[in-house]
Amino acid sequence: MRVFKAVLLGVCMLGASAAQAAIYVAADDSPATRLCVSAAMDVPIRFVMNMRESNMTRPFIANRITCNGKNITAFAYETGNIKNYQRLSRYHRGFVEISDLAKAPMVKPTDTVVAIQGGNIAVFASN
Repeated sequence: MRVFKAVLLGVCMLGASAAQAAIYVAADDSPATRLCVSAAMDVPIRFVMNMRESNMTRPFIANRITCNGKNITAFAYETGNIKNYQRLSRYHRGFVEISDLAKAPMVKPTDTVVAIQGGNIAVFASN
């Protein structure tokens, strides 16, 4: 009986920790960061509206925007927003990763907070 109670307690604690959802907050107010947060959290129609409002093309967003050092397409997949990942993967042709560090204030002790910093890849003309 003791073993059963110990196993039941362990399963309950594991389930409680898995129920916490990550909260994504913007580390700055750049358009790339807003797109990163939208790719992670928004429903597909809102994400499309945010892409339109950014005045960037979809191939540019899918290939040149990075979120916390990862391409926005991979970032959407990693955060579990599969519909936005599928939308971006239509335009994704490869990427270069740039590391950005971000810090955000705490929301609640029980929430998992992920600060997102977007970045564009600079394109330089060669002589």
